Amino acid sequence: QATSADGPVSVTFDNSPPSGSPGVLLAFLEGNAARNATDLPPEERRQIVLDCLVRLFGPRAAQPEHFVDKAWAVDEFARGCYGGYLPTGAWLTYGAGLRAPVGPLHWAGAETATVNAGYMDGAISSGIRAATEIAGGAGR
Repeated sequence: QATSADGPVSVTFDNSPPSGSPGVLLAFLEGNAARNATDLPPEERRQIVLDCLVRLFGPRAAQPEHFVDKAWAVDEFARGCYGGYLPTGAWLTYGAGLRAPVGPLHWAGAETATVNAGYMDGAISSGIRAATEIAGGAGR
């Protein structure tokens, strides 16, 4: 994993399975870097990312076995990001409201999680929470 203020790739994660094989690096371009890259051809975005990965991890990063590119800004459903972002203090102020049942409606999703909000494990835990609320009659 790495975080960098140099170059458009701002953060990377080791997204490999528990066995470690295959090795998977997940890299994000965020903010203006992501906006600027959205209109570039996929091949150019790929090269920009690989150049950053080489700087961070060495020459082996220049030739991945597979490369998957996702331009979140043009995704019809994500509408610009892979996860929600709340400014400082907003989660403490409004977080409970994101998951509070409204009559018979119960909310689940990555952004309603109390731990790891915005990520898949948060989405799963929020689904379990919502199902538990429904099974227990909460919000009725």
